[in-house]
Amino acid sequence: MFEPTDLPQPPVTRPLACVPQPLTRAAVLGAGAWGTALAAALQRAGVATTLWARRADRAHHLNTTHRTDVLPGVALPSGLRATHHLATAVEAAQVVLFAVPASATRELACQVAGLLAPGTLVLSASKGFEPESGAFMTEVLDDTLGHSIFTGVLSGPSFALGVAQGDPTLLTLAMAALDPGHPKRRLVQRQADALARALALAHLRVESTPDVIGAQVGGALKNQIAIACGMATALELGENARAGILSRGLDDMRRLTLALGGRAETLLGSCGVGDLFLTAASPQSRNTRLGMRLAGGATGIACEQDELAEGAFSARTVARLEDRLGIRLDLAAAVRDVLDGVRTPAEALAGLLEPRTHALPRPRPATPPAPPPDLPALLRPLDRTRKARPAQAHSGESSHV
Repeated sequence: MFEPTDLPQPPVTRPLACVPQPLTRAAVLGAGAWGTALAAALQRAGVATTLWARRADRAHHLNTTHRTDVLPGVALPSGLRATHHLATAVEAAQVVLFAVPASATRELACQVAGLLAPGTLVLSASKGFEPESGAFMTEVLDDTLGHSIFTGVLSGPSFALGVAQGDPTLLTLAMAALDPGHPKRRLVQRQADALARALALAHLRVESTPDVIGAQVGGALKNQIAIACGMATALELGENARAGILSRGLDDMRRLTLALGGRAETLLGSCGVGDLFLTAASPQSRNTRLGMRLAGGATGIACEQDELAEGAFSARTVARLEDRLGIRLDLAAAVRDVLDGVRTPAEALAGLLEPRTHALPRPRPATPPAPPPDLPALLRPLDRTRKARPAQAHSGESSHV
């Protein structure tokens, strides 16, 4: 008899444990809508937060008016301070959040390197790949900041305006150092717990995972899917067609995550389907708006110049990963074709909705194939052969990740 337990189960996630060590100082780098919203949330939670703005006039405007044109109608906390000096922004910060576009992360991280104390938690709040290399944001941070800094990503369904207004929001914190086998896991868990405890006071709930690959694939590819859904909406293809496009996009997410050594079940959390459903269903999303404009006859070049939509960049960048891994992501290819004028939006979406034959999965080989030698370290499949550490009694360590 078929039992409900035979169905694939979603990942078990638990709220991070509360710990006595509080988070007292944080920095957010990037004064766009998302960075400003995160800084406002941290400040409302009682964490002394400094927001770095690239332009001095923007920092001055934030400090004198406690408002910003990127979050209309929102009054920012009076205690939030902005600066255009990086050293001032990150001074004594226990947590530093990067909220700049993926393409600008490496340059900014190089400027920050040397200003951070060992053990600082540095998280990317950007969703996408580095255009030149195809690297994840955590890899860019690891390359530039060194091994004494703990890096990760904060992702999930979160429109900036809702976060700034205090709407309840569920996020995912992904850090490789949260893996049970990581030598610094206990220390990083305490820092992650302190961050989650603070954000909860601002109605931001945080669940955690060590799967930085799955979390970042979900965040990057959902933007491309939103572009395709925006095209479908503008072409009035109907909800049935849009659901089919979503399913094709989810398959892209799954295949790329597994090819890179991540976990497909991570995509069932807030950083995967949660973020996808929010972004692909609302014209608040720049990526959805870009898709609607493309379907309305605008050229890809004009749309990319007018809308800073990460999905356009990541659709092009992910092609490098497809070539290296020997896979084809159908939805990403369709978006690229439209951006480059190879196919019309109607033609590209019609191709996505062509029926497929679902073959049974092949048995896994006893020894996994070696990854291509030119892949960066983070993009190589995870080593599943590591021996488990012996259990330690009365460690006092949280049992979840």
